[in-house]
Amino acid sequence: MSDHISRRPPLPSINLDELIADPSRADALALDALAKLLAEIASREAALTTLQGTLLSLMIAKCAADPTSDADGLLGAPKLAKRFGVPESWVREQARQGHLPCVRLGHYMRFRLEEVERYLTERANHPD
Repeated sequence: MSDHISRRPPLPSINLDELIADPSRADALALDALAKLLAEIASREAALTTLQGTLLSLMIAKCAADPTSDADGLLGAPKLAKRFGVPESWVREQARQGHLPCVRLGHYMRFRLEEVERYLTERANHPD
């Protein structure tokens, strides 16, 4: 009679990177798996924030050593991105989210290097 007992198929095991790639897979997870993934996200978030602060500090230090500084004028996103060695899309997204101070001129964004460096220094010193 034990042959007739219905058994549930085992729930899938999904790691966080797989879930990031396909969030719809979360529907198949058990409650305890969801809790473990949320804890892992919190842990990674803290580690990424710390890493971001370190990288921002390095970026500022390397830019300060660059003799081709445009500290007095406004920079466009392409020039700021080149200066910090990051993609232009990153600069625009950070400004859109309010993470980088910018001056808006119509639909154009311009950046004062001194303000951006000050903001990044503060952020590096206080990653929370």
